[in-house]
Amino acid sequence: MNELDTENMTLITDLELDEELRAWPLYLSQSMRQWKEIFRPPDIKLKGLKPIVYLVGNKQQWSQQGWLNELPGLEDGYQYGDRLYIVEQPSVYYRRLLFLHEATHWIMSRWQGGAGAPWIMEGMADYLGTHRFRNETIELGWMPQSVEQVPKWGRLQLIQETIRSRTAPQLSEIFAFREMRTQRMERYSWSWAACTFFTTHPELKQDFQAIYRGPLDYSLQSSQQLFETLRSRWDGLSVQWRAFVDDLDFGMDCSRSALELRGNDFRGLGSNEKISIRIRADRGWQSTGIVVPKDTQLRIRSQGSFIVRKGGEADPWISESQGITVQYYRRNPLGCLIAAFAEIDEEQPSIEFERIRVGKESMLRARSKSLLLLRINESSNGLQDNVGELAVEISSD
Repeated sequence: MNELDTENMTLITDLELDEELRAWPLYLSQSMRQWKEIFRPPDIKLKGLKPIVYLVGNKQQWSQQGWLNELPGLEDGYQYGDRLYIVEQPSVYYRRLLFLHEATHWIMSRWQGGAGAPWIMEGMADYLGTHRFRNETIELGWMPQSVEQVPKWGRLQLIQETIRSRTAPQLSEIFAFREMRTQRMERYSWSWAACTFFTTHPELKQDFQAIYRGPLDYSLQSSQQLFETLRSRWDGLSVQWRAFVDDLDFGMDCSRSALELRGNDFRGLGSNEKISIRIRADRGWQSTGIVVPKDTQLRIRSQGSFIVRKGGEADPWISESQGITVQYYRRNPLGCLIAAFAEIDEEQPSIEFERIRVGKESMLRARSKSLLLLRINESSNGLQDNVGELAVEISSD
């Protein structure tokens, strides 16, 4: 066995202590500063923090020696008190992610007394374990920009597979996960997605912070507490969740993609009434605030121009509401004004919206009572360089 003992951790492994593994104490120290900001523990809980990390190379040998006897079926990683077990992985990135994942379990157990309901426990560990290096410092809670940056991670690919197969859980089902071994990787992936949603959404992150910064155990109590806090807003929150799922992709700008509903009271549209709103080019789905009864027909008109792509030294791409046909996204021209109807009398499924092309003018009909959403057709990782807005007029016909 090889051992690395430092001020803040001990690493024991049957693998060679290469440069990467010798940097783990530094990564832990850099992560600790971020965990303090995230969880806000009292000073008294900052003392005596030194985990023993077991990195398992030859799992069979470790099992034969009896070194894993206390662990209930070790697969990839496990946290047991101040002991962290990580099984060797085919990717250095994913092995490091597992180290940060188990270390997040450890720090939550030490500071909060537990890690929360299963989806919070695993989702927060996965969210904070997903990382990058910025200015030679590890950064937790990062949205990967491409599959090449996170070899063997697989969360987004698995989420997309369950969306396509219509087997993705609703948000309330994620809240109710009692254990994580059934459909293990699917549940881990959707728990990561839910924690990413709540930690990055400007209207929801404070409610979520109140849960994970408070005392926790390992029961569903934290999930039930969060649900009760959000119960009166659940219909709208369900739409916000589906908007997040619709945009979920590598490089997603979560803050720009967040569907905001605060101060946007739902209302109907009277006969022959017209409503004028503005749709920003640098945001994802935006609420019109209009609840459309079943089989009601609307007329939507739009005008204006905006930048949909900045090309560095090249001229920017300027689009109007019909979009730019030189490039398509989800079968519609880049920059085209599109709409979606989100049912508000039942919980939204975790699937993409049916995108309806509007362009300069279009007639739409709601198949059920729904909230009307609008946006510029653009990927969630391409919103940051968009500039401008469209003037939109909505009327009932």
